[in-house]
Amino acid sequence: MTSVSHPSPTADWLHQARPKIRDAVYVGPALMKGDARVHVVGDRETQAYLRVGPREAFLMRHLDGRRSLADIGAVYAEQFGKRLAAEHWQQLLGMLYERGLIEPATGDQLDAIRERAAEARHQSGRSPLLWRMPARGLAGRVPAVARRTSWLLHPGVAVPLTLLGIAIAVFTALNWSSMYDALAASPTRWSVSVVAFVVIWLVLACHEFGHGVACYRYGGRPTEIGIMWRFPLIALYCKADDAVTFRRRSHRVATAFAGVYVNLIALVPFAALWWLGPQSGWWHGLAGALLLIGTVATAANLVPVFRLDGYHMLEHALSAMNLQGEAFRFVGAFLRRGPAGVSTYPSRARVIYVGYAALAIGIIGTALVFLVRLWYQTLADLVGATGAVAILVGEAILVALLIAWAIRWQQRRKQAA
Repeated sequence: MTSVSHPSPTADWLHQARPKIRDAVYVGPALMKGDARVHVVGDRETQAYLRVGPREAFLMRHLDGRRSLADIGAVYAEQFGKRLAAEHWQQLLGMLYERGLIEPATGDQLDAIRERAAEARHQSGRSPLLWRMPARGLAGRVPAVARRTSWLLHPGVAVPLTLLGIAIAVFTALNWSSMYDALAASPTRWSVSVVAFVVIWLVLACHEFGHGVACYRYGGRPTEIGIMWRFPLIALYCKADDAVTFRRRSHRVATAFAGVYVNLIALVPFAALWWLGPQSGWWHGLAGALLLIGTVATAANLVPVFRLDGYHMLEHALSAMNLQGEAFRFVGAFLRRGPAGVSTYPSRARVIYVGYAALAIGIIGTALVFLVRLWYQTLADLVGATGAVAILVGEAILVALLIAWAIRWQQRRKQAA
């Protein structure tokens, strides 16, 4: 293999140089982002990521150490109708070399890239509306867990377990009142609630490991598992960013679905306790509570507007990046400039963004109306109609100010960077 750190832009060099992408580097599939297509390049060793366009991705996939730059250039010309000059190759290879994506890459260079990537993840998880706190060492335990549990992701096992979990969730929805009555009739309702809370949080921890195990099974590595504050909730999380580099769409969707799959599996023992355990008393109340909370958690994760599993499943299924943000950006451009503002978008992108925006507005709007009405009725019973309206207006102003401040804070940080 020819060194490419300081190539000389000559015709002979194009025929002699055979650079090779490092084995740990993967070029992801094309993803729709706005009116463009992007590819994510992931380094499994340094856990650093890079976005490139279709042309750069095409060239990187052909840097296999066997073909010369001249050979690759000929294939590139057939694909894109344009040949690359030696200077263009020098610029591309220089960028790849600086990022440690091609051979040779020294240990010190990769260590420095790894540190920068970790710092970038740390900074991206720090904002007024989002605060991630990774648990040290948890992501590193995923390979050991995967070796013992990844068989659960085999289609022959996953499909029947998923269908069984869905059936139990439907049963829970149809028997909601009887399960709530069992909880209410428990001898010590507070203890049932505490135990149910602890068990559900353990299930949620397994939920996040499910994402990590799926990511590992399909060739990636999770970078973080921990707890996060995402306004206005506290939740567990798993960063499985390697999923966007998986070539098969089904693997990307399965990685996003793996957490919900764990939730569905957890419903099986809860249902067994409900059906086979005592039909009254503390244990029956616990079974009802676990089924109710577990079903709600599973359903909430599947709603495609909350940036949870259902949202990421939809993103991967559509091969889209930042689906929610780009959809609302599309709508904003149309409202500001009309059809001219979205003329550069392909027809597929227009259909997807319009459809998602309508879905999101419908779900969020309905949820807001329901919650505001419920909260208003609660406040009106306590302080009267006038007081309830005043409190709601005050809360709306505070939330708007908080969001505006958070947006300005984020913009200032980006400008400083």
